[in-house]
Amino acid sequence: MNVLVPVDGSDNAMRAVIYAVFLAKENPNTQVTILSAIPPFTETRAGMALEKARHAFVDAGLTVDAALVEGEPADTIIKYAQEHNMDNIIIGHRGMGALKSMVLGSVSQKVLSKSNKPVTIIK
Repeated sequence: MNVLVPVDGSDNAMRAVIYAVFLAKENPNTQVTILSAIPPFTETRAGMALEKARHAFVDAGLTVDAALVEGEPADTIIKYAQEHNMDNIIIGHRGMGALKSMVLGSVSQKVLSKSNKPVTIIK
């Protein structure tokens, strides 16, 4: 099974990483890729988020692939999952309030609604 775990450095994203580590330990045939999507022309800490997520796998004695891709996060995650034949996307839930989420939407909600791949949202 190929699993994609988008990371942005948030606590919710790290909970998704920890869940993916658990799944990979339970099923050694699971190949995990962590992905950080950077909006164009934006300064981010994407490299630090990837490194923190990578360490969670290394500390568990697991291998992990990593990708840093520029693009609007939700669309980039969906496109990457499609192009790389991912079987599942495990993504952290963004802790927005209901009103703000309705107005702006969240990356996890956009991925869930637009992706043709199974999506697991971790709170």
